[in-house]
Amino acid sequence: MTDIERLHSITTPTRYQILKLLLEHHYCVKALSKKLGISEPAVSQQMQILKSCGLVTGQRLDYQMHYTVNLGLLRKAAVSINDLVSAVDEKEKNLENCDCEFSAVCNRRGKANNHEDRD
Repeated sequence: MTDIERLHSITTPTRYQILKLLLEHHYCVKALSKKLGISEPAVSQQMQILKSCGLVTGQRLDYQMHYTVNLGLLRKAAVSINDLVSAVDEKEKNLENCDCEFSAVCNRRGKANNHEDRD
């Protein structure tokens, strides 16, 4: 599974909230259900997705399965986003002139708009 797929798995509010809670403390489905105000089956469905991408692991304590976040995989996914943002930060954004394959059209449009602004 790729970092992008892992990041995608936490884009729903419920799974994001589950991760936030599990980063604070290990919880079972029953506790997560109470804290989130949703049914245990709903939490279980969300946990299956988080487990399938490796972001969450479980350990049986007595009769309940308690879940924790796989910090290594979460950090790895976060690093890929950070690298993406850093790459943009390193480039100087110059929007005055277009340098893409359609630059003739873009730059002509820009000049036309500048002409209109002067009128």
